[in-house]
Amino acid sequence: MSREPAAVRRDGRATDTRERVRAVALRLFVTKGFAATSLKDIADELGVTKAALYYHFPAKADLARSIFQPFIDDVDALLAGLDRADRPPREILTAYVETLIPHREAFAAIMRDPTAAADLDVEGASVRWLDRLTELLSAGDDAEARIRVTVAVGGLTRVLVLPEADADAIRGTAIDAAVAALGPAAHR
Repeated sequence: MSREPAAVRRDGRATDTRERVRAVALRLFVTKGFAATSLKDIADELGVTKAALYYHFPAKADLARSIFQPFIDDVDALLAGLDRADRPPREILTAYVETLIPHREAFAAIMRDPTAAADLDVEGASVRWLDRLTELLSAGDDAEARIRVTVAVGGLTRVLVLPEADADAIRGTAIDAAVAALGPAAHR
């Protein structure tokens, strides 16, 4: 059993325990899956008691929500703040990717085990995001435009969980491929 060392701040005090708990939990959710990770696993990894975890997160669902809700909130905020006026698709897709990259591990945990975010309606959020991105990225309201946006956004989003795709490759190759999937209308 490996223990997570207590991180130390510059002033010598231990860092925020809640953040350490979330970091260890997220790592375990990615590697073992949410359902297979117990609070005891997290406590053991941190070298603390389960009671110490309960002090910060009364239930595993609370811990999961603290990890995954910021991912949903950040994408919602981005898409609510974007308008189509004179924004090329590449700029919209780049903003979307830049919002997702800091949440790659959370997304990977959800992809590995969707029960990780069962309380959060990730499916509803992804439908909402795709609808908004379709408004922003397509010139038409036809089936072909929706298919192209779905392929572009779905592929771009899925690339986040590829271990070989570093952030630069996502920003370059993946966005290029997504813009190409949008077709000629994307090159306006």
